[in-house]
Amino acid sequence: MDFILAGFTWIINAGASVMMPIILLILGLALGQKFSEVFRAAITFGIAFIGLNLVIGLMVSTITPVINTLVEVYGLRNNAVDIGWPAGAAVAWGTGVVPIIFITIIATNVIMLMLGWTKTMDIDIWNYWHALFIGSSIVLVGGGTTLSYILAAVSAAINMAIVFKIADWVQPDCAEILGLEGISLPHTQAVAFAIIAYPLNALMDKIPGFNKIVWTSDTMTEKLGLLGEPMILGLGIGFILAIAARMDVATILNTGMGVAAVLVLLPRMIALLMEGLMVISEGAHEFMEKRFPGRELYIGLDAAVAIGHPFVVSIALIMIPITLILAFILPGVTVLPLADLSVLTFFNICSVLPNRGNLFRGIILGTINSIIILYIATFAAPIMTELLSVVDPGMVLEGSQVTSLAVGAQWYTWIPYWIAQLFI
Repeated sequence: MDFILAGFTWIINAGASVMMPIILLILGLALGQKFSEVFRAAITFGIAFIGLNLVIGLMVSTITPVINTLVEVYGLRNNAVDIGWPAGAAVAWGTGVVPIIFITIIATNVIMLMLGWTKTMDIDIWNYWHALFIGSSIVLVGGGTTLSYILAAVSAAINMAIVFKIADWVQPDCAEILGLEGISLPHTQAVAFAIIAYPLNALMDKIPGFNKIVWTSDTMTEKLGLLGEPMILGLGIGFILAIAARMDVATILNTGMGVAAVLVLLPRMIALLMEGLMVISEGAHEFMEKRFPGRELYIGLDAAVAIGHPFVVSIALIMIPITLILAFILPGVTVLPLADLSVLTFFNICSVLPNRGNLFRGIILGTINSIIILYIATFAAPIMTELLSVVDPGMVLEGSQVTSLAVGAQWYTWIPYWIAQLFI
């Protein structure tokens, strides 16, 4: 068992651009596909993932200085600093609960697939960290007792079972709107909001007048012409953010061009990613048809494959100042949003899906989403601070608290944590 876990740890530590091609190669061969085809597809996927990360890195490097300046210029100060999802992932993968929860998640997915309870075959191993983080929190509050480990495993099974079902539920919209044929998103921080967003969008459908407002790429391009195109939209959003931060002219221009480049390049990287996945997806379909005629199977991937839609990025950028403002006007919120503001794209995918890319509704849903995230991130701050002080003490300053918007975006995963507290 230790040897197997050591192998998984090595693959995970190699990074997603290495881990995912290896997993896809093994999966493709297990599905009976030709080595040459699968190998080419796996390498293509890895290259696309590197390209995707480069574009996301461009967005982070372009936006982060603007965010920091906005915080400084307007004197925005709260006492629980958002240090980003990588810190949450480091905590999750650095605790003793990893082997138990890792096996639990794989077993949950396999059992659900065999029983026909899900169509999602989750190969996004890295993002197991969402369930791992909550499991680590339960073990922390339970003092490392046997019961706390059992409850941590149960919470992981429940949380991932829910995310598999949500991934199935929103997959048709992912295919129609984001072009992800045969791909689902068992990525908790990306799809957890669907439980709230879809009912709210249905409610908005019933409000007279309100339900007539539609801002989509087609309608905006038609009405605004050149101004409605993604690159020009990105240019404008970048300019507005940099101007609000009182940046110099050169920085304003560079910010605008950087955001415009992101909106143009992201869809290109996603297209290359899908080219690599197509072979695996077809193989999975053939495999299921032979063994389970009529059964449909989705490949579960990181939500990075879904952020290429121009309005996912647009809403995320618009939500940066809105989230900052909310953090300082909402009573009881102690979070200083910072590092994870640059990845609001992931958290706002389900602000787009229910309304078919309607930017107007997306902003409303995104605002509600940010309110939920800020309160949960505030609640999680003392827990994350204590966990991180054990895993990596150097990241926590004495007397301060750290948190992450990402652990706030995983809002429903905290419900088993609250229930577990009743038993330990």
